[in-house]
Amino acid sequence: MHKKIRICMAIIVVLAVSVFLLLKQSFPRSFHQKFTESTDLHAENINGFYVFDNIHSDRFIGIYGKQFYKSTDNDLYNYYKIQEGLEIATLTNGGILRFIIDNSSIPTSKGIKVGDSITKVKKAYGENFYKRTEQGVDIIGYVDKKNHQSIEFWHTQKKVLFYRLDDNIMK
Repeated sequence: MHKKIRICMAIIVVLAVSVFLLLKQSFPRSFHQKFTESTDLHAENINGFYVFDNIHSDRFIGIYGKQFYKSTDNDLYNYYKIQEGLEIATLTNGGILRFIIDNSSIPTSKGIKVGDSITKVKKAYGENFYKRTEQGVDIIGYVDKKNHQSIEFWHTQKKVLFYRLDDNIMK
């Protein structure tokens, strides 16, 4: 009788672990970031601008102009399309929290562009990444816990569709 109970318990454990592993990729970004080793992203910038830079700075206005027209209706953040293939999200004070890049002419600081292979991403950024799925798209992400940033590469057929550089408070 004890042998049957142990076998049943083993089957339950295997099933529970299997279900967890299947569902794990659909867990939110914050879950994955908590359990992923940190990667140094302090040098990440988009066209010379960094997360936390401000769109009201003279340098930003000199390049992209004043931002008046929001590209997305969002209650939490202001989204602006500042260039073809480049959208940002800001706080109301203008601090940049997110860059969304879907233009192959805008590389990361490590030279990764839209259209590059996920293998190239892993060679450039290393093996401390998480995998998740959102809106039916596969994602690999890197988190910098010291600098409170992350970069995610959304991909299909192992090619980068777009990437996001974020402050870690972004949902």
